[in-house]
Amino acid sequence: MGFVFLLGIIAGLVWLGMLIFRLGPYRSEEVPVMTTPTNPLPLLPTHTPRLWMTEEPSLPTSTMTQTMTPTITVTPTPEILPFILFGKPETMSSALIRPQLDCDWLVIAGQVWDLQGEAVTNSVSVHLFGELNDFAVDEFRLPGTEKAYGESGYEFALEGFVVDSEDSLYIQLVDSNNIPLSNPYLLQTFDDCQMNLILVNFKQVR
Repeated sequence: MGFVFLLGIIAGLVWLGMLIFRLGPYRSEEVPVMTTPTNPLPLLPTHTPRLWMTEEPSLPTSTMTQTMTPTITVTPTPEILPFILFGKPETMSSALIRPQLDCDWLVIAGQVWDLQGEAVTNSVSVHLFGELNDFAVDEFRLPGTEKAYGESGYEFALEGFVVDSEDSLYIQLVDSNNIPLSNPYLLQTFDDCQMNLILVNFKQVR
């Protein structure tokens, strides 16, 4: 009797321990609980790759046209002087007009006319200058002093200068102050007795 009682007590203690500690048929199925971490790991952004079209850099098309600025050369307009050479100088033998002069004389003579074709005898002079046969020439004559050539005739008579020349002797009409009334004109001379007289005439044009 006492043994049975003791066995009952032991059995009750075992049952109580199993109940307390959930052993045997009293063990409950533990359902795992999902816990959210306090500091969750940051989510990496989802990167969707993009296809980039790489364009070749286009060089700017130049439409500029180089403009060449012409160099303008200003040619001064020659001044038109009141008198010009009338016709071309005419050569002949001095014996035709000045028979007293032999072949050793170079004669340059002529006349001067105004706008109306009248003789000019006042306020003008004929200037002969340059070089002949290595000698300087610088002489003036007044129109009207040698009537053998006309009412406004003039004459230069140079002894010993019947020589060939073409770029050293000039003739020009000037006023009483030696201001040019015409351009200087180059004369050609000849070592020829049939060409030792040169007629040079001037005509007013303005």
